[in-house]
Amino acid sequence: MQSRVSRVRGGCSLGTPGLWVSTGVGLNFPSIVGLRVSRKHKGGKRGRPFTITNSQVIMHRNTATQTGQVLDDRYHLTEVIGRGGMSVVYKAEDLQNGKEAVAVKVPLPMFASGLGAWSMFQQEESIGLRLNHPLVLKFLANSGSARRSYLVTEYVAGLTLDERLRQQCPLPENEALCVASQICEALEYMHDRGYVHYDLKPANVILCPNGTIRLIDLGTAHAAQMNRFTLSGAPPQIGTPDYVAPEQIERKRGRKSADMYGIGAMLYEMLTGQPPFPGDDPFQLASNRLLGDPLAPRELNPKISAETEEIVLRALRRKPTERFSSIAMLKAALDNPERVIMSNLRDRLQPVTRWRRYRRIIRHISLVVLIPIASQVLLFLVFWHYWAHRH
Repeated sequence: MQSRVSRVRGGCSLGTPGLWVSTGVGLNFPSIVGLRVSRKHKGGKRGRPFTITNSQVIMHRNTATQTGQVLDDRYHLTEVIGRGGMSVVYKAEDLQNGKEAVAVKVPLPMFASGLGAWSMFQQEESIGLRLNHPLVLKFLANSGSARRSYLVTEYVAGLTLDERLRQQCPLPENEALCVASQICEALEYMHDRGYVHYDLKPANVILCPNGTIRLIDLGTAHAAQMNRFTLSGAPPQIGTPDYVAPEQIERKRGRKSADMYGIGAMLYEMLTGQPPFPGDDPFQLASNRLLGDPLAPRELNPKISAETEEIVLRALRRKPTERFSSIAMLKAALDNPERVIMSNLRDRLQPVTRWRRYRRIIRHISLVVLIPIASQVLLFLVFWHYWAHRH
């Protein structure tokens, strides 16, 4: 069995097996987080900070949460089940609903008072409450009288796909195809309602004990074909380097094709034991993704069928137009790989070479040099034509 490549992921580690975690590590908080807006009384003295209210989220200067604490006289925080760079996830009891187990995601104090953090939490909750599918994490409506910012979702028992891959990798082909097919079903539901996930990775997929999956962490989800910036004008988060699509690197928002690439990258890892472009340098990973194709999966795992390899390579094409036309088409191929029409993509792969990397640099330098020269030549010809007609 091949050893799995070890590297730092965007998710967080779980305290104990079988617990759901969604840390919001993928959230891209703007540079204005931590900003305090205060009233000024007569005489110029500063007063208490504003409380920014919304029908779903109410933000103000936050204090650190801890286990044993009760939020808004309702959610009793029992244990930490996930911790990330920007938020903490607790398992909690809903005291107003028979102590039902829920998951509560709370931003860290340094981010809780920022207008950008408020905007991102509001967007994640707004999208989550509009989705209702058995394979997508269910968001629970928060009370309008909440005195702090947090998200409440269902509590899901099970292992993340990331944990499963740490136990066994590569996975059996049938298991990998089944997991990828269910992810497609969840994404097809999201796409039909006008949203893209935009941060697919093993840490964001729960494998439930009943054999189903749950797609979690909508921190970077947004409306398809939405090209506007966030509240503060900060650029969007592009996802996790190992699974990001070329169009995400080029900062093209709202592309459903990016989710398809993410599925292809996860399926590649489930079948081979490593991501399409292994490495620790995110800039090098991004460059390789734009310049060439990954190694053929059967080179790493000869047990994979040729049809499954064709599916993976088609989902990982650099140009979105060369991939499957929709998530539904990809799911159909995963469910019936024997019906896949072979196009010999394996023989047309273009590996990343030093020449391809230098050629891209030379092309950019040429544009920078040639454009000013061409402009000067054109300007000279215009003046020469004018002078010739005058004399």
